[in-house]
Amino acid sequence: MDGACLNCGAELSGKWCSQCGQKVAAPRPTLHELLHDAMHEIAHFDGKIIRTVALLLFKPGALTREFLDGRRVRYVTPIRVYLLCSLLFFGTLSLLPAGKLRMSVTKGDAQLQQAAAQVNKNPAILAHALQEAFPKAMFVLMPLFALIVFAFYARAERLYVPHFYFSVHYHAFVFVLLTVFEALGLIHSRIVGIVRLLLLLGMFIYLAIALRRVYGGTRWMTAAKTAGIVPIYSAFVLLAMAAIAYVTLRRL
Repeated sequence: MDGACLNCGAELSGKWCSQCGQKVAAPRPTLHELLHDAMHEIAHFDGKIIRTVALLLFKPGALTREFLDGRRVRYVTPIRVYLLCSLLFFGTLSLLPAGKLRMSVTKGDAQLQQAAAQVNKNPAILAHALQEAFPKAMFVLMPLFALIVFAFYARAERLYVPHFYFSVHYHAFVFVLLTVFEALGLIHSRIVGIVRLLLLLGMFIYLAIALRRVYGGTRWMTAAKTAGIVPIYSAFVLLAMAAIAYVTLRRL
């Protein structure tokens, strides 16, 4: 198509502007064109979601590998995937009843002892604080996880950003898995309890498979590196949760 782009004025040589990326269209589209574009966008975005979710859930590491290999247009961006999955998790968590929780402060600080007593009477106080603060904490923990993976796989990938992609995708998967885990907590059954334990175990199995698919290496080396990454990162997550709990108690 000839002419100038209505957005930036660059000369056109196709259906899309080569300078700003805007699609060539009439300034005042007809109803038919409007409906056609709407259906195209919905189908295109739905296809992206299906492909992205399928790789994220059932092929550990494949989505990251696709992005690192430059095949990106067919999938939802990593940050958007993370935001959708975290919204699913924390939204579900906000709808579930607060779990039973007992806290005790045995020494010294009277304020902490009084606050702990309040939390014991109403566990929703601490649950609500964690729901409010933990999404913000993840913006520190997620890059930190990428840094830990970087330390273990610096030879395989010397740039930080690919490790961050891996971290974003892995945390997105974990949020989906934890959503199912928390929802199943409403069902009191021994079988469901076993399923929930298997889901937690699945986080570590998924991580090992994803690491090997993205970075390569033998099974034994991947297992050893997974065994190193998990406790280091878990310690930081527990520290973050403890810090949130401490600040919450101080504010009561």
